[in-house]
Amino acid sequence: MLKTPFTLAILLTLAGALPFLAFTAVVLLEPVGSPAAIEGLIAYGAVILSFLGAVHWGFALRETAHPVAEKLPPATLGAETRLLGFGVVPALIAWAGLIIMLHFHAPVLALFVLLVGFFLTVVVETIGRGRGVVALNYLILRWVASVVVLLCLLATLGAVLSGMRVG
Repeated sequence: MLKTPFTLAILLTLAGALPFLAFTAVVLLEPVGSPAAIEGLIAYGAVILSFLGAVHWGFALRETAHPVAEKLPPATLGAETRLLGFGVVPALIAWAGLIIMLHFHAPVLALFVLLVGFFLTVVVETIGRGRGVVALNYLILRWVASVVVLLCLLATLGAVLSGMRVG
């Protein structure tokens, strides 16, 4: 049995990385399936990036929800406002990437937009750690997951740009 919610978070994060890895493997190894895999990767990436933004609402509202594993100082009204505002930015970036792929059929640009979104999100969370908003265990987990996601997106982008796969 799991001893802490964070242990479950680690397992769910690993499970959440599987579609990134699977889509990337199809792009790199299966020419016939690569266009659908590229679209699937972009769609799944958009969903996950939106989810990451929503986490910041939890950070902003943590005093009214439940205590966190690590004791953090109470958020100020200004910090809460910034967290709530930042919480929608990853969803907007994700939506832009998805629209670029679906409407303009531009997988290179869509992959690039998602790369920027995932990278900026983890950088902002790192800054949040320095400001006492983000717990250290969460940030470590996010960096590990972000590296996996960024490598998958980069590998797929490289395959499309090189002409190895057409999205």
